[in-house]
This record gives sequence, C-alpha cells and structure tokens, in this order.
Amino acid sequence: MLPWWGWVMVWLLLLVGGAAWVGVLSRRVWGKTKVLAAEVQRAGALVAELEARADELRELDDPFPAVLRDPREVRAEARTLRREQRAARRQRRAERLPPWARVH
Repeated sequence: MLPWWGWVMVWLLLLVGGAAWVGVLSRRVWGKTKVLAAEVQRAGALVAELEARADELRELDDPFPAVLRDPREVRAEARTLRREQRAARRQRRAERLPPWARVH
C-alpha cells in the first residue's frame, strides 16, 4: 500500500502527463490550422480570379448559332479555319526540323 504522498505523486504524474499530451495535441492542431488557413487563402484568391474570368466571359457576345446561319458562310468560315490550322501546323513542323533539313 502506498503512503498518502505516494498517491499525491501518482496523481501529479497523471496530471502532468495528461497536460503534456494535451499540449502535444494542441500544438499539432495549431500547425494544421495554420496550413489550412494558408490553403483557404489560396483557394479564395483562386475563386476571385475565376470569378473575374467568368465576368469577362459573360460580357462576351454569344455567337450566332451555326444552325441558323447561311450554310455557305459556315462552310467558308470552316475552310478558312482549316486553312489557318494547316498553315500553323506546317509552321510548327518546319520549326521542329533540324537546320540542315530546312528549305528556305
């Protein structure tokens, strides 16, 4: 059987150990809270940027649907677009060629 001061020491040891454990856990939580706050701030900046971009896109005029346009205009526009895409593709291919294979 422990004397009275032995029980006091056991309880003091339990209290100090519990306080240390709570301190360790609270420090861990504090660190995670700081990281979370940084992520929330970054997400808020991203949302603000996305909202600004969405406002820009809302201000653009909606294109007239191709179904309601003259088929000749749509076909001519498609041909022009394909021609521009082919020219851009040729340009990219020419840039990838080694210098000795380029024809000027």
